Amino acid sequence: MQSKRTLMATAALAAALVPGVSLAEGWIVTLGARVSANPPYEGAGHDVLAPTPMFSLRRADSVYRFTPPDDGSSLALLANRYVDFGPVVRFRYARGDSGDLAGLDTVNWAVEPGVFLNLWPAHWLRGRVEARRGVIGDRGWVGDAGVDLIYTGSRWEASIGPRIGYGDTRYMDSYFQVTPQEAAASPLIDTVYNPRGGRRYTGAEAALGYRLLGGFRVIGDIGYHRLTNDLADSPIVKVAGKRDQFSGGIALTYTFGVGR
Repeated sequence: MQSKRTLMATAALAAALVPGVSLAEGWIVTLGARVSANPPYEGAGHDVLAPTPMFSLRRADSVYRFTPPDDGSSLALLANRYVDFGPVVRFRYARGDSGDLAGLDTVNWAVEPGVFLNLWPAHWLRGRVEARRGVIGDRGWVGDAGVDLIYTGSRWEASIGPRIGYGDTRYMDSYFQVTPQEAAASPLIDTVYNPRGGRRYTGAEAALGYRLLGGFRVIGDIGYHRLTNDLADSPIVKVAGKRDQFSGGIALTYTFGVGR
């Protein structure tokens, strides 16, 4: 009961943020958990297996279409046949200073809030853009974009498409810069490096979902990012990381309505 009241309050706040949106219209809430193996931060040389929560909220009168789980946690304040828009947030694990990273500065656990925009020229084709700024950990601007072919069936659902990402100089400095002090302290990296902002990666994502009974859904996905430009040239990636970044996971979600 407490969780339902919390969700109702969240929906009410969303309604208050958008002129002309009434709680009486109702909201569709999706909650879930995903267990994934992926690099803890961009450029990492190892993967971590960890659970992550999943959350999305959309208006009840919006059209449902399958979307891959590599989207950030989002709230669709504006949703119609052609456009979804609203806030989004992503998280990154901390980067330590041990092992191959000894002598380098640590990077704290990062939180990146921002906005997203989905464009649907057809029910089977989606373009997505996210723009986010780090408020904890890194302090830079990052952007991620992709195009997906979407299949939304009565039971089976699927998506596949390319990905690309960009970052400004402040983001690049947080994870890939090597200062003179770090180069002097590191036993493995002795080169000072100052990356510029630009393209971070190119890659692809594929997902497959199956609708179970009672609003439950299981989703599996795999992804690949190839680090590029100044990010790939960083001594941190060459010595203590890897350029090819793979990810994969499986998720269980539950979808229900509130305020209807």
